[in-house]
Amino acid sequence: MKAYVYKLPPESQKKNFLFNMIGSLTNAIVSLSLMIVVSYITNSTVAGVFSIAFSTAQMMYTVCVFEMRNIQVTDAKREFSFEHISMFRMITIAAMWLFFIVFVIVRGFDKETVLVMIAITFYMTAAAMSDLFQGNLHRNGYLSIAGRSLACQVALMAIAFSVTLIITKKLIAAAIAMPIVVTAWIFIHDVPYNNNFNKFKPKFEFSIFKKMFLCALPLFLSSFMHQYIFNSPKYAIEDALSKTHQAHYGYLVMPVFAINLLSIFIFRPQLISLSSDWANGKIQSFKKTVVKLYLWVAAVTVAALVGGYLLGIPVLELLYNAELSSKKSIFMILLVSGGFSAASTLTLTLFTTMRKQRLCLIAYGVTIIFALIMPNIMTVKWGLMGAALSYLCEMALLFVIMFVMFLFNVRRKKDE
Repeated sequence: MKAYVYKLPPESQKKNFLFNMIGSLTNAIVSLSLMIVVSYITNSTVAGVFSIAFSTAQMMYTVCVFEMRNIQVTDAKREFSFEHISMFRMITIAAMWLFFIVFVIVRGFDKETVLVMIAITFYMTAAAMSDLFQGNLHRNGYLSIAGRSLACQVALMAIAFSVTLIITKKLIAAAIAMPIVVTAWIFIHDVPYNNNFNKFKPKFEFSIFKKMFLCALPLFLSSFMHQYIFNSPKYAIEDALSKTHQAHYGYLVMPVFAINLLSIFIFRPQLISLSSDWANGKIQSFKKTVVKLYLWVAAVTVAALVGGYLLGIPVLELLYNAELSSKKSIFMILLVSGGFSAASTLTLTLFTTMRKQRLCLIAYGVTIIFALIMPNIMTVKWGLMGAALSYLCEMALLFVIMFVMFLFNVRRKKDE
């Protein structure tokens, strides 16, 4: 049977930038809005369940995608075909579900939380499949279609989740609606556009698979550890405090997540040019772009701090229908942490364009040792303030180590 193909629009760098921005903004807004919906329709206990379940599912998403998107897009020599990348995605998804089972058993979550986690993890699995097709469109010059797909996908998911929750008042029912909508979107939108370039025909070839695995492994480990570090205060709260505390931390930390997402939409359009400049020895051009990206992260962070100080707590109280006035200092600490987190994500991306992502494992290895020990100690001692301080220490430590290594490698490249 002949595959259905949508006609491609003319290529446009302006549209690539615009729709990538729209996709990233929509993703950021939806991530905030889901907690708002849960808080208003249910209560803080249910919101606490959703917060830990969604965060854990996001961590599982990193296993699904195995950080192949940046490898896929910056593969200037076309070493990895779409067919091989597709098979790689199938294998990483299967590996994620095995890991998920072990993780849930070891952590010992309650039944309600586990059921919600399973449903949202199915959504993340579908999102990972959509990311596969979006990455191929990006690789072939159509980041605009990829960005539009991301925006529509998460918007439709949010609508399905919200409507189902309003009708049923059941979090598990709303969570089940999420993967159903995204799976339908993949067949309606992503596959027909992707068919212009490649059909979905996963192909296994051990030598190629091994090369992809070794290329992506350091980046994946870094990304996974980054996600675990982000979640470590939540797991400490889960062990030491209440579901209400979990919900309050989730409300306060959501804008931090948005800082990262708002930064990413600037990173992605620069990936191809950055990798080209580095590979061709155009260090001055590379450095100029890098400085602009770090300045963007700094600007977003400063704007978040100013806005957070003036309006943050009243807005969050209005959005989440919760009393948070006593937690302003915690909120500001988390916003500073968000700046360090976004800067770390940028540095990780830069190491990818330089094909030196293995070096990031040093920074993440040091930081995750801290994350496995200190959040629990600090949360038990100082409550939510301890959780926030532990996250700030983690992100600052991570960024400083990565940035020092980045400067060293740029200087060495310049001297060659």
